[in-house]
Amino acid sequence: MTDPVTPDAVQVLSEQATYRLPLRIVAAARALAGCPAALYIVDLDGSCLICIEGDDERFPQRITAPLGVGPELEPAVVGELARMVESKVPGAQVVPLLLRDRALGVLVCADAPREPLEELARQAALALELGGGYSDVLHSARRHRMPTAAGEIQQNLLPPRIARLDGTVLSGGVLPGYDVGGDFFDYADNADGLWLAVADAMGKGNHAAALASVAIGALRAARRGGATLEQAADAMHEVVVDAGDRLGFVTAVLAVWQPRTRLLRWINCGHPQPVVLADDGGHRVLADGGTYPLGLFREERVFTSAEARLEEDERLLLYSDGVTERRDDAGEQIGLAGLLDVVNAAGDGSAPRTVRLIQDSVLAASSAPLRDDATLMVVDPRLPRR
Repeated sequence: MTDPVTPDAVQVLSEQATYRLPLRIVAAARALAGCPAALYIVDLDGSCLICIEGDDERFPQRITAPLGVGPELEPAVVGELARMVESKVPGAQVVPLLLRDRALGVLVCADAPREPLEELARQAALALELGGGYSDVLHSARRHRMPTAAGEIQQNLLPPRIARLDGTVLSGGVLPGYDVGGDFFDYADNADGLWLAVADAMGKGNHAAALASVAIGALRAARRGGATLEQAADAMHEVVVDAGDRLGFVTAVLAVWQPRTRLLRWINCGHPQPVVLADDGGHRVLADGGTYPLGLFREERVFTSAEARLEEDERLLLYSDGVTERRDDAGEQIGLAGLLDVVNAAGDGSAPRTVRLIQDSVLAASSAPLRDDATLMVVDPRLPRR
């Protein structure tokens, strides 16, 4: 049964000065809890909690918590997160800001709250998510430094990093987040299936970000206009041809997943091949459905999809070459074998946990900064359909 909406929660939702939302949320939490409170959100890298409003010196400005997929947390890690917070604020109580299937941050009370804060936290998460379209306060707080224009465009292209849909959990991530800017992932849960995409625009910086922007725009326009998978690929190809120079192109895997029949249809436009992961550590590479990158060969293209069925113990992994081509300090690439080693080390992990572990391994491979975007998506359809 849903908790009643408290007057404090209603005030949070009705706040029209969006930049004051953190202050209003903490004031409401303090009134309900009867003790000092603070609001923490997850940084852009998913590596720490950042205090954006707090009324007690006991609350540190940053708490290291490398648990997020980008600025989102899966609910399963909240217990571990609470222990990290409690190590810095002894006796603290942590309430996650849950929005559907992810947490955007936490409310932290210095002591045990006098009244439950779960409903306030849910309404606060909704208010902050909606407020992101009206104010920069949340976006600014998440960033350690000013991103490049390309990096900012890239972040604005991405959907939520964690989603639980009809019988499927998926998670996606892009590194490094502040620059490069040519990769994206996308998805949409529609009546004709769960649409999936991972793409990589040629080059780096503003040119790559521009190609990625028009490519994802064409994909979404086609998808929302009732296009087939093949028609969506053709629409993306045409717009990349129009927007790019003679050598501009975008590699991509475009797919539609049917949860009822467990059928996957896909088109691979010059991108690393999708990988199907089994619970026993086995895998198979989906080598069919291949064609040239989008934007190459200006004559009219014909796109043909391939299809395969996934077993009940299988998941899908999509990734860009920035993952497997990342080099360690000895100059060796991670490669598909190294990527699969990380996946197997995660065991029967959730999609968000698997994405986080892969991202950690990419960053840890070398002390050198990333020279290319590292993008991935894990699609886990092993849940019972609701």
